[in-house]
Amino acid sequence: MHPSLGWVLLLAAPLSQSAENGGIVMTIRHTFSGNSTEQKFYLLADRKRVESRNAEGRRKPDGSTEWLLGPRLAIITRCDLGQILELNLGSAEYERAQYPPKRWTKAEIDARKGTPPDFSSSAPRTLRIEAATVDTGERKELFGRVARHIITTRKQIPLEGSHAAPQETVTDGWYIDLHPQVACERRMPAGTRGHSYLASGSNPPEKPEFVDIGEPETGFAVQLVTTSKGSYKLPDGTRKEFESKNETLVTELREEPLDPALFEIPAGFKHVEHIERNPRMASSSSRLETFWDRLKRFLD
Repeated sequence: MHPSLGWVLLLAAPLSQSAENGGIVMTIRHTFSGNSTEQKFYLLADRKRVESRNAEGRRKPDGSTEWLLGPRLAIITRCDLGQILELNLGSAEYERAQYPPKRWTKAEIDARKGTPPDFSSSAPRTLRIEAATVDTGERKELFGRVARHIITTRKQIPLEGSHAAPQETVTDGWYIDLHPQVACERRMPAGTRGHSYLASGSNPPEKPEFVDIGEPETGFAVQLVTTSKGSYKLPDGTRKEFESKNETLVTELREEPLDPALFEIPAGFKHVEHIERNPRMASSSSRLETFWDRLKRFLD
């Protein structure tokens, strides 16, 4: 299954059903660098369907970016079958994979990563990831539920021995008390917290420490505005400043009966080893990173 699948699943925050035979329909719009794309979700008991289209940027002669849309895709999670299906709705083709995926063995992890970095408690930390969460106290009604206004500031602070640059990401969001995941999706044990740090080309690898200030928000985000700023190194060794802004907005959230056929492979679809997910580009040299790649990079 294509690596982009994991990102779609990560963004897909499915909601637990409130009625035995009820379903949930939800649409989420993501806007980044002037480009918007949508994901639509259908949830029914132990199954889920996510519809979306990938977008890729192509640099035009005047230096601006032209965004091209790929084929319409649908990802279907079937907990009852232990499968995940990815469909190209235009070509009538689909892939199939085990879900949840089989866990890698230690030997497989070591083979992919090589010698793992030392993250033991005695190893000196080179990078502090500090997340400060503030509940503004503001409340409003969204989709018939009370939403709370939370602002989270995440700072990347280099320590002695670090090769990373300082970065800051501010997430201004509205959250409601709905909990994600369908039955077979892996979840963290109650009372535990998770942290993440996306390393890219760091040699030797950074050894991060995580500091939470305030109570981290665990609700479901229906509105998010995320602003990031920092710098990155150019090939000549100089650094270039950047600032980005992206928005995530739930535009539709309702409960209603759903047709079970939404979670089936349509008649006439052909099983293949690989489906096409991305738009056709006129020239590989003009291809920029995908919309989802860029969005993921700044949300991590």
